[in-house]
Amino acid sequence: MIWEDACHALGVSETATPADIKEQYLYKMQLLHPDKTIDKPEKVRQKAEEELVGINEAYNFLSEDKNNPRNPPILEIVPRIIRFVNVGLNQRKDTTIEINNTGGPFTNCWIDNSPAPWLSVTSIKATSSDAMPLLVTIEVLGQPSIVKTERCQVIVRLKNEKTGLLSESAIAVEISPIPLAANLKVKGHKIKSRNLPIDTVQSFVLEIGNRGPDTLHGYFASNTPWLSVSQSELVLTKRTMTRCLINVDTTNLPVGFRDSGLVNICTNGGEAVIPVELTTARQRKSRSASISPYPSSQVQGHKTHGTMHATTSAPRVRKKGGATWFLIFILAILLIFGLSLIAILLLLGYRPDDFYMGNF
Repeated sequence: MIWEDACHALGVSETATPADIKEQYLYKMQLLHPDKTIDKPEKVRQKAEEELVGINEAYNFLSEDKNNPRNPPILEIVPRIIRFVNVGLNQRKDTTIEINNTGGPFTNCWIDNSPAPWLSVTSIKATSSDAMPLLVTIEVLGQPSIVKTERCQVIVRLKNEKTGLLSESAIAVEISPIPLAANLKVKGHKIKSRNLPIDTVQSFVLEIGNRGPDTLHGYFASNTPWLSVSQSELVLTKRTMTRCLINVDTTNLPVGFRDSGLVNICTNGGEAVIPVELTTARQRKSRSASISPYPSSQVQGHKTHGTMHATTSAPRVRKKGGATWFLIFILAILLIFGLSLIAILLLLGYRPDDFYMGNF
């Protein structure tokens, strides 16, 4: 039975209110009651009984809110929050939730695609011949990128295409990996890059180790555009160490630029944060200055991961003003010596006039 047929059987309009439906039902019940047709012919009484049955069915259908097209559908999800804990690498876990409609009628029901690669909806089943309720199975898969608790939402929607009424709800899903001891070890806790020329890239070697018996999985992340890491993912087997490059790129940065950033290392065996400070040179390097004036013996190179990095050691230049400070120092010593000599002569009884008369 549909809403239009039930309204026609009861004799009310499709926009009738619950009060109008109840009033019309009581009127029909009194009109077709067996006491009212007791003196009528048999055919009339049978027809009245059939109409009475149809009126009861129509009234029961119209009395339910879920059948009224003017009522919006209302989603009911149990449970709304799902937590998967201690999920190992490549391990699968699943659970079942129930979706029901406690509001008006709907024509479409759908579940959005999973926003996370570790989450999927594996099955949707109806528990009866009716469209609702539905049993939905949600599955998670442990992956190397999951090093701490991750969260996402799965959106469920009900919609009545005839009226355009929509109900939307979210299922919150959490996944937590198997906790490991804090086995991450990072050598070097701060990086400073000062007076770096414009349009150059400076690389710093970062040593990362695993002190535990389990394999560490993780990733790198930075929060500034001029800061990057030579690799995005990190895999360390038990009791091993690796190296990665932290690159500071001054391309398109202004002279005298000063900023700070962070390199985050997140693993299932601990986390680390490496602060990085950058200061660019106060003036651009000319083309002629890009050629080193020092002999090749003063350029030393070190190789890291197949890339040669050159560092130039220039001869020291003596700072100006050294002779001036030395002269001031000598004069101060002579002044102190003269004042001390005068004080000693005064203590011995010499008068100031004796200095002018030559009586020493």
